[in-house]
Amino acid sequence: MGGGQYSFDVAQEARAATSVGGSAGAFNYSGYSGSGVAFKQQVHALLNVYGQQRECMNDQAIVVALDVTRSRGDDAKVVYRKLPALVGWLELHGYLPGTAISFAAIGDAYSDLAPLQVSQWERDNRLDEALSKVWLEEGGGGTGQESYELAAYYYARHTQMQLNQKGRKGYFFFIGDEGYYPHVSATQVQQVLGQSLSKDLPSAEIFRELQEKFHVFLIFPKKSWQDRKADIDAEIAQRVRSAGGRYDAVDVRVSLLWDTRDDLDIHVIAPSGEEISFNNRHSRCGGELDVDRNVSGETREPVENIRWPQGTAPTGEYRVFVQNFRFHEPAPQPVPFRLEVNNHGQVHHFKGVISPHGETGVQSNLAVCRFLFDPKAVAAPADDPYSRYDDRVVLKQWQAVLHPDHILLLDDPEDIIEVMVGAIGLMEQRVNLDGYLAALHREGGHETQRSRIGKAIAALAASVAPSTALRFDDLPLAR
Repeated sequence: MGGGQYSFDVAQEARAATSVGGSAGAFNYSGYSGSGVAFKQQVHALLNVYGQQRECMNDQAIVVALDVTRSRGDDAKVVYRKLPALVGWLELHGYLPGTAISFAAIGDAYSDLAPLQVSQWERDNRLDEALSKVWLEEGGGGTGQESYELAAYYYARHTQMQLNQKGRKGYFFFIGDEGYYPHVSATQVQQVLGQSLSKDLPSAEIFRELQEKFHVFLIFPKKSWQDRKADIDAEIAQRVRSAGGRYDAVDVRVSLLWDTRDDLDIHVIAPSGEEISFNNRHSRCGGELDVDRNVSGETREPVENIRWPQGTAPTGEYRVFVQNFRFHEPAPQPVPFRLEVNNHGQVHHFKGVISPHGETGVQSNLAVCRFLFDPKAVAAPADDPYSRYDDRVVLKQWQAVLHPDHILLLDDPEDIIEVMVGAIGLMEQRVNLDGYLAALHREGGHETQRSRIGKAIAALAASVAPSTALRFDDLPLAR
């Protein structure tokens, strides 16, 4: 794969045929409507890696690995819109001519249906087609981590690149703002990739292997804390509110989220011993099950919600368990779920998998948590559900596996392509920092944008011997 030439005219026509920023005609794929089928059938055929290996016969190779969970789903649209510009910099400006590009879309293998989608390496307009078929599932597990390590494992062990045989490395860009899981799961390797792994691997080991084949970077688009917190809370809140449930102004709230048509149920045992569930929706102590979805398997975005309004919850211990009342999917499988507990303003997140062996009803009951509600208590939260999303926490984890100069902090996601190009130009010594910023100016980049980009790649520029870097952009373009 990776032959042919990219036609800028064809690319422009494709984007002109869409609306709103040149990507509205893309990303319409959303997985198969048939539920319960294997992972390999959830993603588009162009991006299906189940039992597959990707190969690159080109002398240059790039991987653009995009986080497509809720917090970062729009980045793929930016890359699609600016893909012709990326190819132009690589080919016409001579930064990395003859390059083939593979796209990866990363989700959460603990909760998403499509945690990893990978395209073939291509060089022509099949790049547009492959990227446009990415399923923007916009899931994520609510843990501050996504399955970046699974993508690293696939490219480290199940891809072949001719350039490695010539002593060269490709370029690999993770684009995301969360952490990775500490281990590559052997179970996920089998379920998602269709490959065999004898035991879990430390993620640090697989990132080291990946860097034997690629120059690996993390492009980290920064967000305000308010925006980040809103992303964390958004999905459960949106589902509860859309279903008519009470999300705010509560003493106690227990919300259950899953992504199949199966009929999962929350059961909460109140301090009085009364059990609140689908067959006892209104308790004598003020609790109510106000949302009960998938009684008939009506949605793949279900939620359940039990809550006590402010001033009504009794003091004492609450116990929560989850039950799979009935499978509605044609092929019953274990069901991942997320559960959020608001206890007097302290929010806690839990996740699990129910029915690992096909259990239903009482046999499937899974105890999730227990907690004490005391309206007079003012103690600090025992667990800060947002701490794992803190930039400092996320970046410290990435710094343990990547060189700090390869972690590029981005003020504006609109600059993803320009920062990527700048990193390649610097690494290849095709240009120095001043030369690249001058080239951006000639291409119409405004001063504020150039300032942002310069800040993002300044440390990298200082580390690649800028005194010897050539300034190819001062030369006429080859036609």
